Amino acid sequence: MFIFLKRMFVLFFLSFECFIGGNLLSESNTQLVRAVHPDVANVSIFAQDPEIVTPVGIAVAPDGRVFVQENHTHKRGKNYIGPSKDRILIFEDTDGDGVSDKRSVFYEGLVFSTDLLFGPDGHLYVANRWFVGRFRNAHSQFRATSEPEILVECKTDGDYPHNGVGGLAIDPADPEVLVFGFGENLGQDYTFVGSDGIQISGGGEGGSTYQCRTDGSNLKRLSTGHWNAFGMTFDLFGNLFSTDNDPNSTPPNRLLHVISGADFGYEYRYGRSGSHPLVDWHGKKPGKLGMIGSLGEAACGVVPYGENSLLSASWTDNRIDLHNLVKTGESFSASREPLIVGPDNFRPVHFSFADQGKSLFVTDWVNLSYPVHGAGKIWKVTFKKAVDLKPLPRPPTKKISAKKALALLGHSDPYARTKAIEILRGKEQVLKRFNWKKKPNPVLRAHWAVAMKKAKPKSATWIIPDLLTDSSPDVRYVGIKWIADEGMIQYLPHLKKILDRNDLSRGELLATIAAIAEVSGGLKSEFSASRTLLEIVHDESKHTRLRALALRNIPLDFPRLTVKTLEGLAATKDYSLLREATRSLAAHPNPSKEFPLARIASNTDVSLELRADAIAGLAAFANSQSKLLQELRESKKTILSLEASRALASAGIIDREVEEKPKPNDILAWENMLDSLSGEPNLKLGRRLFFHPRLAACYNCHAVDGRGIEVGPNLTHIDNHSQNGRAWLLQHILNPSSEVAPYYRPQVITTSDGKSQVGFILGREGNSQSYVGVDGKTFSARKSEVIKREELSMSIMPAGLLTSLTNREIRDLLAYLMKEKTEG
Repeated sequence: MFIFLKRMFVLFFLSFECFIGGNLLSESNTQLVRAVHPDVANVSIFAQDPEIVTPVGIAVAPDGRVFVQENHTHKRGKNYIGPSKDRILIFEDTDGDGVSDKRSVFYEGLVFSTDLLFGPDGHLYVANRWFVGRFRNAHSQFRATSEPEILVECKTDGDYPHNGVGGLAIDPADPEVLVFGFGENLGQDYTFVGSDGIQISGGGEGGSTYQCRTDGSNLKRLSTGHWNAFGMTFDLFGNLFSTDNDPNSTPPNRLLHVISGADFGYEYRYGRSGSHPLVDWHGKKPGKLGMIGSLGEAACGVVPYGENSLLSASWTDNRIDLHNLVKTGESFSASREPLIVGPDNFRPVHFSFADQGKSLFVTDWVNLSYPVHGAGKIWKVTFKKAVDLKPLPRPPTKKISAKKALALLGHSDPYARTKAIEILRGKEQVLKRFNWKKKPNPVLRAHWAVAMKKAKPKSATWIIPDLLTDSSPDVRYVGIKWIADEGMIQYLPHLKKILDRNDLSRGELLATIAAIAEVSGGLKSEFSASRTLLEIVHDESKHTRLRALALRNIPLDFPRLTVKTLEGLAATKDYSLLREATRSLAAHPNPSKEFPLARIASNTDVSLELRADAIAGLAAFANSQSKLLQELRESKKTILSLEASRALASAGIIDREVEEKPKPNDILAWENMLDSLSGEPNLKLGRRLFFHPRLAACYNCHAVDGRGIEVGPNLTHIDNHSQNGRAWLLQHILNPSSEVAPYYRPQVITTSDGKSQVGFILGREGNSQSYVGVDGKTFSARKSEVIKREELSMSIMPAGLLTSLTNREIRDLLAYLMKEKTEG
């Protein structure tokens, strides 16, 4: 059934055998960590294993001593040799040669350490997965005299090593205020408890950031909707920033500008993948904020770099990046360029400045291995000119009246709207008196609704029917999500009525179906709209545009989406239904699609574009359909002739010229090769190549605009990587196993019955663990029956996928992937 997947499985397990039989990392890579920015004078090793292993947080004391968290507990293996608990070590350079010559143990006793920070008060602040604490006056001590003072504790059953508490930051101009980050915690319930007893609880809302005084009192939540706020920092003006570490199936890692009340869109309650219709990663829905810039993969620490810049660490991309901040309305946009790059064994985590900005110390995990492994480094970066780290004057905070805040709800700047919503959160009566329905600005109406929802999520629901009938899809979306968030089943008939509209976008259609599913009983696993979508497809009372949109979004492996069903839909005279039926047939896994596709391909009453789609699908049957394909190859219609030739060549029936390609690791040569081509990319051909059964075949593991199989990341919004550009995409296609995002590292799960399965972890459900297999289907394993779980650092995506394509085809495919996808 899955021709390409079978080939992929073979390649994967051959690679797996090679992996087991060889070393985890190649020792032949002798490339040095090096500076690629003119600001840097020197990069040198300050300390390395065995003196330091798997370091995480780092903080330099005023006297120059370097305090480092040494992690011995992160995914610790049974055969690991090392201390049973994490340590905080002190490194000193007593002779001034730039290399540590003295090491001592400051403290030993924590597990799952995540960050370290010296405050202006001289206290050493420490984070592990479950709390923020401090060692008083550590700046003048050489050994901890007590256990850390617990400032804020997180009470939860969540125990994944690095999606809990972390990301410590203190604004030097406001030294009594401490902020920290928190990951998605795998959706587990939690309660934060401050030193004064203030409690904040949550569970499924995703990662968040918090603020308290440096003694742990006055705890408050600042923002939510993160995946994992692993690194946090203030710039010199007091603006707060966060790295969003390793989102599941929605890259890229995000650089976020955090303000009070910010919601960055992710909610674990709607599934770990982040692909749920009620989740918004990109700040496109009412009340949500997007990233100010993209980060490298597995982004970790972040620090200020002078007046208008930040530095971030990319664990996966083996580099330290410089981000220049440009004021954009109430927020910023951020560029990304490398400051320091290294080989595969350069894995930067956290930073700390020293010598009044003349140098920067960097922790380096070294190995790709997630479990602690006995390797590590501390790097010292010396700058040609000291980096200015002195806080700059802060403009006075402007007081905004409730009247002004109401007007700002319609502002074009999402940060201005967020500030307005935060001001109005406690002013329910002001919101009630506002005549929102008379306002012509749909942005204002939508954000008034968001403000009302935040002010009184349970008691202000009287406005929901009016929201659902508003002319703006954004206003309707607020009502739809409100119903789902609060589980208000009384509005189920109102939701169903939305499905009678003929102007729905893909997003609104799926959001409505998702809300119906949520209020009808909730979901224990990843959301699927397939059953409802197919009902819409068959409902002839619905507008054909809506039926076609529904068909496009049904997964190809949904059992009820049969070839017979699609063949019947392909017989319709409506172009939109015919188009979607043809494209679903072309990518369908059932081989009985052969003859329906052949009939469409040879039907002169069908548009040339759809006939070409059918011909591409016939490539899977090129041998049995060679006569038809040969006839089409002789067609005077160029699009048919070229597509038939491509289908025959993909099966080896005819030859075609495919140019020699550069080496996979020479991305610049690939870029130059593509840039030398004349003309413009053919996006329609790029789409056919994405779904081609023998050539690119991307759809076997990825979905775009609702069609495909989501074993790997959904690529609908891959254009949000535009800051990284085509080179980034090429790198990931040409070298798929060079870096694999943590949640796409397959695990081999062996159970007590002796069976082994390969899959990707989804989440915990009581006594079971859920996985998605390499065939795209989910399975569960009882925790008590799992006798071995091994995480692999390689991708199931085989290398060499571009070798069978011509240079122009490669350009077309990449252009299709990088374009902004449709929502309608």
